[in-house]
Amino acid sequence: MAIKLSDFRKCTYKAGGKVIEVPNLYESIKIDKQKGRKYLARFRLDEKIYTKVLGYSKKNKHTKQLQEVLGYTETHNNITISPKEAGKLLDAYKADVEAGYTSSSTITLNKLFELYFETLDTSKQWTHKKAYIYNHYIGTFKDDKTPKKITRKPTEEEQEKQKIFDKNKIGKKKIEKIREMDIQNILNKMAEKELSPRTRKSVLEVLNPLFRFAVTNKYLRDNPVIGITVKIPSQKKIVTNATDLFKKVYAGINAYYHDNPYYRALFLFGFTGRRKGEILNLKWENISFEHNYYWIEDTKTDDQQKYELPPYLIEPLQAIKDDRKGLVFKSPVTGKKIVNIDRQMRQLKKFLELDTLSMHYMRNILVSALAEQQVEAITLSGILGHKDPNTINKYLSINHYKSSQIGLNKVDDILDVEVVDDDDD
Repeated sequence: MAIKLSDFRKCTYKAGGKVIEVPNLYESIKIDKQKGRKYLARFRLDEKIYTKVLGYSKKNKHTKQLQEVLGYTETHNNITISPKEAGKLLDAYKADVEAGYTSSSTITLNKLFELYFETLDTSKQWTHKKAYIYNHYIGTFKDDKTPKKITRKPTEEEQEKQKIFDKNKIGKKKIEKIREMDIQNILNKMAEKELSPRTRKSVLEVLNPLFRFAVTNKYLRDNPVIGITVKIPSQKKIVTNATDLFKKVYAGINAYYHDNPYYRALFLFGFTGRRKGEILNLKWENISFEHNYYWIEDTKTDDQQKYELPPYLIEPLQAIKDDRKGLVFKSPVTGKKIVNIDRQMRQLKKFLELDTLSMHYMRNILVSALAEQQVEAITLSGILGHKDPNTINKYLSINHYKSSQIGLNKVDDILDVEVVDDDDD
């Protein structure tokens, strides 16, 4: 509803027997029975007029800004504001405008995500994953750059869940109106539908940088996500007899894909500690056969990482019939990145009689086998590409390249070198 200046008058208060007028502050002529008078800020700055409703004289929702400006130390459901206190709110609003904070009264969360998405690298998988998570649980955003994939029709149960998620979306809400409880409500509904803590945390991993973007660009003063956490239970998988299992899977890959260097190299990459997405995004330009190293550009931690190239990968990689440009593991049919390797993995699992095998599980086998060889935890974190050792020691930095060298030396010990060399067979 548009604000009519005729509904307001100059705001004043009494002090020392005198009537004092507050510059640029107005109060409504009519009094709401519950909320009291409405306070309005209106001032000119750099030839532009700024107008904002600051609150009411009787009933106001507690916000962080009210707490800071009015000096409240505890949360109150209903806050009364005197004309003098409304003047403090006016001064705080004017200071924000002078500091460059953009008025966000017309900016919805959907619009903010659109602005934020324009700053992201659309060549990275995580960028489009963010758009998917946002659309699924938070709001609505059209990502024209995401490759369209043929997907199965959602089940009735999945459709019912989505209706609940859609009902609680906050994308159309003005960003200055979004509170911590709005975001917590989304997470609670996800929990009620028994979505995993990891899935719930992904919502925070999208919203946290989004609101940081808003604060940095002065659309908002505060990040409403900052106090919300989702605790993820330990997902550590204990691999028993890891050294023997490493040898079994390693030998199985070489045996089953002996005549197929493409898939032999792809699956052996699982024993470097790389994630599936990092392997499938690897480019020839980032491999140096001369110096025996490779670069991973699109990592989960969003940074570039250098690793030593294992000897057991050089032969199958060089045997791949390819133009040595772009993706290493491109589709032989379309020339584009392959997405699904489930069929090949099923065949390998059947051959090995190992139902638990996956690209991710190969990371567990690798570090468990290396741990059996007394490799230090900080080195294992470096091999797996962790950006922060976190519980290992948050003050230690990780050298991925050095870690991969140490790990490969231990792999040689496990395989006794002979397993690496197929020429002796």
